[in-house]
This record gives sequence, structure tokens and C-alpha cells, in this order.
Amino acid sequence: MSTRARRSRGVPRRTARPAPRSSRTGIIIGAGIVLVVIVAAVVAIVLGAGGGGTSEPAPDPIGISGEALAAYPASGTDPAIGQAIPTLSGTSIDGEPMTIGPGDGPMAIVILAHWCPHCQAEVPVIVDFLAANGLPDGVRLVGLSTSINRAQPNYPPSAWLTREGWTVPTMTDDAGSSALAALGLGNFPAFVFVDGDGRVVQRATGEIGADAFDQAIRALAP
Repeated sequence: MSTRARRSRGVPRRTARPAPRSSRTGIIIGAGIVLVVIVAAVVAIVLGAGGGGTSEPAPDPIGISGEALAAYPASGTDPAIGQAIPTLSGTSIDGEPMTIGPGDGPMAIVILAHWCPHCQAEVPVIVDFLAANGLPDGVRLVGLSTSINRAQPNYPPSAWLTREGWTVPTMTDDAGSSALAALGLGNFPAFVFVDGDGRVVQRATGEIGADAFDQAIRALAP
């Protein structure tokens, strides 16, 4: 073996120098800042998802004046037919004051729960119907978002309704679902059709579809 070969085996190999401590510290701090920014953004999205900062359910009890409607029966004649609806005072899903009452003229009230699969099926049907036909002159359509539960799907309901293209003025019920109880209903979706005197003409629960909805609101036209 040559002398040159023997000497080359004794030459130490070069190794990469460790990064300066200050550089590693800067990387860690930078990563921490990025993480904080991401967390803050997520929190902002979650807090803002309720549509204009409104709380869902409403933090204050719904104001109710007048007699509550009779409970909707499982079968037979609806005892609320001809009864005046109570006045409900609260906040819309947009965070604005809102009232639903007997003095609002002919109208249909649509009651929705964000976690209800039948509501999820019925909302786009109504949205498409309104886009294609609108409402008869003099007839209003309002909504009630009720039975709100942040542990259930499609929370907050305002974000769900926005995604569906729902532009109907809609009240946010309180934690006790007081507005729902005042309308005498417990299943979803539900409908209350009210005449020009503020009295119940018809109530219905479940998916009624576009044709039945069309017939009911046209019967309300003055």
C-alpha cells in the first residue's frame, strides 16, 4: 500500500457545522408566531359564523304577548284554526330586532331546526320555489330558527341558511324554544299559515313540498 493511501485514511472527514443557536431559536419563535396567527384566525371564524355576531340561540327570552296556540294534534281537526297567533318579539338571524304578530297581514311562518334532515331537504325546495315564483302580492313569508343546539349538525343555523340561499326574514328562538312552544308545535319543519286578521288558517308539519306550499300561500292572498 502506498504512503499516499495510508495518509489519506488518517485525514479526518469534514462534518457539517451545527446551526448557530440563535438561528434555531429564531425558527422556533417564527413557527410559534405562525401557530398563534392560525389559532386566532380559526377563533375569529368560529365566533363570526353566527351571522353578524348574533347569538344562537338568542341569549334573551323571546317576548310573547297574547295566547299561545293550541298544541298541534297527532290527528284530527287542528284546534288552533281560527285562533289569533301570539306576538313574538326577538332578534333575527342577522342580529336585528324582529317581531312576528297577528297585525302583519297574511303570512306563512316556516319553523326550522338546523339539525333536522327534513328541514335540510325542505329549505332548498322553498328557496327554489321563491326564486321561480315569488310570493303572491300582499303575502309575507317569515321564518323561525328553533331548537338550536351547538352540538348538532349545521350549527350555527344562520350559517347553514346562508349557504342554502335562504333570504327569508327569520327569528332566532331562545334556549328554551319559547317561540316554538307559543306556536303550539314540536315537529320540524312546520308551517303556520295566517290570514289577514292574524288568525290561523292552516298548520302543517313535515316536508309538504312546493305544490302544497304554493296552494297554501295563494289561499292567503287578499
